[in-house]
Amino acid sequence: MVLLSPLYLQLAVVNPLLTGYTGEIKMEAFYEVLGQLYQKVLHGDPLDGAVQDYAFYLTPAFSDPLCSISPSFERSNPERVQGIHEPSSVKLTAIPNVPLCVESHAQVSGAQDMMLLQLTVIKVIITRTVSLHTETCAKEKYRDIIRMLLQSTEIDSKMICMLQKPDKLLSHMAAQCLGLLLYFQLREKIPLSNSWIAFCQKNLSGHPDGGAVVHCIWTLTAGIKEIFKDTCPQKTEILRQFLTPFDTTLEIFYSSLLSQNFENCHEPSTVINSLIGFLELLELLIASRSFQELQLRSQRIVFLKPCVLNVLTWPVQAFVKRKLIIFIKKCLIRKVGEDLCRGPVPASVAPDSLLDMDTLALAKAVLHAVHLGLLKKFSVTGKRCCFGGDKVQPGCGHTSGPDHVILRAASLLTVKSLEIKFQNCTSANEMRETVMLQDV
Repeated sequence: MVLLSPLYLQLAVVNPLLTGYTGEIKMEAFYEVLGQLYQKVLHGDPLDGAVQDYAFYLTPAFSDPLCSISPSFERSNPERVQGIHEPSSVKLTAIPNVPLCVESHAQVSGAQDMMLLQLTVIKVIITRTVSLHTETCAKEKYRDIIRMLLQSTEIDSKMICMLQKPDKLLSHMAAQCLGLLLYFQLREKIPLSNSWIAFCQKNLSGHPDGGAVVHCIWTLTAGIKEIFKDTCPQKTEILRQFLTPFDTTLEIFYSSLLSQNFENCHEPSTVINSLIGFLELLELLIASRSFQELQLRSQRIVFLKPCVLNVLTWPVQAFVKRKLIIFIKKCLIRKVGEDLCRGPVPASVAPDSLLDMDTLALAKAVLHAVHLGLLKKFSVTGKRCCFGGDKVQPGCGHTSGPDHVILRAASLLTVKSLEIKFQNCTSANEMRETVMLQDV
């Protein structure tokens, strides 16, 4: 694979008038190099070029002046990035001194597509690096490329900048890639990025309807999923190092998000997005109790502070309440994470001694909420949910009435909570009093 001058191409992507040629030509050349790299890494083939050369092509070039992260390729000093220089085999094309112009929409879109391709290649490189099926000779070069990106280009800091981009696809892709990159750091015994830890702690400790909250949740979720996939014996320690900096922060965010008055939220849609993502994160945290004995408070927060039940009374869409009911049901029947964590529970992991007590506490919280009139206040807005779907056939109008599917699910929660409470009753009188308290 012939490497074109990466700095020359990066500058052409950001501002094609600097080269005197059309941006499409240079964009195609850059895409071709990244496409060839993607195909080679996808098949696990060894790479012949220098590590610095590949790092050039994989480092995003930011043209947004509002970005808080310094761009890797300064027009005034192309060798500003420490440890990475222009490939010695390729001479830098002379760049005429012309004034910068305002980028068109097409140029901005092309730059975002380029960053998406760079993130995709980085993800594949990391995946092949940790794979047991990759040959050792190829794996070493892949590992060196990622280490170069971390040390010399601070790629993790640039991904934090991408998280805050208005392009949702780019933001989500950056979160997925950053989660994988953080997992790689822990696996290679590289300290986690302080900028990322500070970014997450700041946003998760702030207002729950902040836009960056969702990005933090996405990144944490992606990182935990990658750790769950790993088969290395250090999985427990890797997971502990990943979660420990956020153990207290996640509890603060949980209380802040679920204890507020939803009707007074400034950005209700942002809160809903945070809630949906956070429920998945909570499920992963609880699932980690079964797979790894960590004993972190964030793993027990749903059981110790069951204010998540408050969402059932919020004026939110039906799918949100449906997701929450399924989540609570999984907690009660101990099936949390069954569709997120593949593989059996390791035999060496000791039983969770606190799980019985926590499950009972959640069941009591559900019964207490029912006693206070949860089912009487329980309402669902929008279309009713049916087992055959929510689409109405032509000629048939909407029928009025309650959403029986969700009400049935809420009733099943009550029945399961009663069962758990009965199993822990010490006498028949205690069981009778439990039933009499449920005014349903």
